[in-house]
Formats: sequence, structure tokens, C-alpha cells
Amino acid sequence: MTSDRRTTARACPAPRSAPGRGAMATLSRRVGAHGRSDRRARRIAGLLRFAVFLLLVFVAVWAGVRVANATDGGEGFDGRVYDVQRGDTLWHIAQDEYESGLDLRAVVYAIREANGLDDALLQPGQELTLPYVEE
Repeated sequence: MTSDRRTTARACPAPRSAPGRGAMATLSRRVGAHGRSDRRARRIAGLLRFAVFLLLVFVAVWAGVRVANATDGGEGFDGRVYDVQRGDTLWHIAQDEYESGLDLRAVVYAIREANGLDDALLQPGQELTLPYVEE
């Protein structure tokens, strides 16, 4: 009977790890799947943090450009609207509505730009926006 036990024990040896690795190989096989998923989760979290960082940089640059290009006068409009009368020209409006120290050519140009006028033709009853013009 004892010989049967020895034969049975030899026929079904205990499971072993890979040669030369010992217990650590068995442990690493058990933890390996978890270790890979942990690394993958850390990598995804790192990429997500990087994407958020890039988004914040983009928003900061966009806001900085918006602030840098902002005007105090609301796109050059100082709140005045002029109703065109019969016989008015841009030159006469510039002379009558603006200070005498300004270059009237620049004022006429500013009025045309503020109102999107392609030419200097005016119609009676037309409303013009009179922009703020600095010296």
C-alpha cells in the first residue's frame, strides 16, 4: 500500500511555477492582469489630465486675445445716431458733428466704416452711427 501512495504521488506532481522563478512568478501571474489594468487606468488618467490642461491653456489664450482686442467705446460707437437730412454729405456731417481739431478725412472714413457704406451717397431719413474718433 505504501508503494501505491508513492506511485500516485509521482504520477500527479504538485503544480510548479516556471523554472527559476519560484513563488514570485506565481504571484505575478495572479497580479499581472490587475497590474496591467492599473497601468492602463493611470495612463488614461494622465492623458485626461493633459487634455484638460490643454483645454485650459486654449481658454486662457482665447480670453486674453478677447480682452486685448476689446475697445472701450463699444466698437467705436459713442452713442450718437444722426438722421440724414436733404443735402447732407459725409463731409458736412463730419464738420458739424466733430471737433474742429480732427482730420476730416479720417472722420469721413470712420463714419463710412462704422456704417458699412461703400460710397458717400446718403439718403434723407437714413440713420448714421457716428463713431468715436480720436486725434
